[in-house]
Amino acid sequence: MFSTLAVWILALAALASAVLLARFIARWQRTPRAQPTFSFEEYDIPVDLINLTGAGPETFGPIAAGHIQHLEQSIGLDPDHFILEIGSGIGRDAIQLTKILSPKGRYIGVDIIKRSIDWCASNISRRFPNFSFVHYDLKDQLHNPTGTMQTQKIRLPITDGSVDRIILWSVFTHMFRADILHYLIEFERVLRPDGLIFATCFIVNDAIIASAQKNDLTPYGLRFAHLAESGCYINDPAHPLGAVAYTEQALQETIAKAGLLQKTMQRGNWSGHFPDLPAGAQDTMILSRKPVP
Repeated sequence: MFSTLAVWILALAALASAVLLARFIARWQRTPRAQPTFSFEEYDIPVDLINLTGAGPETFGPIAAGHIQHLEQSIGLDPDHFILEIGSGIGRDAIQLTKILSPKGRYIGVDIIKRSIDWCASNISRRFPNFSFVHYDLKDQLHNPTGTMQTQKIRLPITDGSVDRIILWSVFTHMFRADILHYLIEFERVLRPDGLIFATCFIVNDAIIASAQKNDLTPYGLRFAHLAESGCYINDPAHPLGAVAYTEQALQETIAKAGLLQKTMQRGNWSGHFPDLPAGAQDTMILSRKPVP
């Protein structure tokens, strides 16, 4: 039979073991789990960050190639360009652009998901010092609900009149007009006189909304049945920034207010209203600065 002292020693040992185990569990819970990765272009990209782009690993490469082809055809890409991308994500376009831009060229990617920006800085910037990435802790209902910053407080860390191309894939599709206007005003500031802006969006009228509600071509069920404000429609009142669409007139007014000019507008067939176009594609606007009188 154990003595009282032995019992106390065993109890203390058990308590110490429990404390050590609790500390280990707490440390394990705080330590980031190893995330599954997808091997692409000699990069190991976290799958969960790929999924945040709205597509999975199986479509990452084809979408990236399609983006670059679309950009080259729409706005042209020169090896010495200074390119700004808003919503750069996990670097889907940036990785492709490393094959196009020369050491004289420059790329800045901006995103609100810090882990994506950190990964890009640690992996892409390490190999290509002319590629840099900037994080803004913007409050966003979908991607960064705990953010502390408002869009209209952003001032891009870029010299006036220095950027050749600005790229936004499905960014304005998650913004209300005041925030779009703020970005456009910033773009007018940083864009070269001959620079171009490429932005995808949802452009609607009564006929297009009717087609969207009838055809339901997208996996997100884009119907835009709810008027948020004049010329602005949302898809889901519970998540208003999940998908936002504008009439052409509303966009034109916003573009003009920012001192920019719409050069072209290319329709996409996300709504099923343009059956001769590939299904699923968003509408595209090409913008420029207004010519100096």
